[in-house]
Amino acid sequence: MTEVKKFKSLDKSLRKQLIIDTAVKIFHLKGYRTATLDDVAHDLGLTRPAIYHYVSSKEDLLSQIYLQALGSFFDTIYEINKMDLTPPEKLRLYVKRHLKTVAIENLSMFTVFFSEENQLPENDFQNIRKEKLKFTKVVEDIIIEGMDQGYFRQINSKLYANAIIGMCNWLYMWYKPGKSSFSSDQIVEQFTTLIEGGLSLKNNKNKGDIPTTADRDKSAILKELKASLRNTANLVKELEKFS
Repeated sequence: MTEVKKFKSLDKSLRKQLIIDTAVKIFHLKGYRTATLDDVAHDLGLTRPAIYHYVSSKEDLLSQIYLQALGSFFDTIYEINKMDLTPPEKLRLYVKRHLKTVAIENLSMFTVFFSEENQLPENDFQNIRKEKLKFTKVVEDIIIEGMDQGYFRQINSKLYANAIIGMCNWLYMWYKPGKSSFSSDQIVEQFTTLIEGGLSLKNNKNKGDIPTTADRDKSAILKELKASLRNTANLVKELEKFS
């Protein structure tokens, strides 16, 4: 009853936010398909009919979570390319924000975001896909800018951008808050070092010998990317041993 009184004492917008926050927690713990609105209501000390004053269904609640995640996750990334920074500085800031601000500090929402999108209504699902493409374009543009300005070696920007984002996204599968042997700063440092190591011109003895994307066929680019992903996967497995 105390929880109910506390809930009713809040402004309506804050009540809805509390429902969303609680749903994120429940969906993260139980999975969207297993969880019910009754679970969300019970955690708040409410009845399911009370929840319907704020959302029309469990599906609607999931959509609300995704709308909120778009603002939390993407806005902090979109602004990076507008900053007066060099491409390496932009890339380091991207990795830091993706890992710390987006993933680690919002791990429950981040996990729901990347594990439950197939449960969204078709229109919302398509909107999320469009936003993900814009998200990828941010990283791709940083890489292209870095290549054009001579900071990064010539690689396939789209493939490498997807590899970087996939590496950062995978954090939710193994990172356990309070149980990991690595601090968030250590994770950011190691991931940044790994990514920069694959892009930096300093790793190549003769800058003039670096092949451009046009000099290589698709199979050669894919082979290089697969090798890079295997190395990344091995490093992630090593990190998981300490989590």
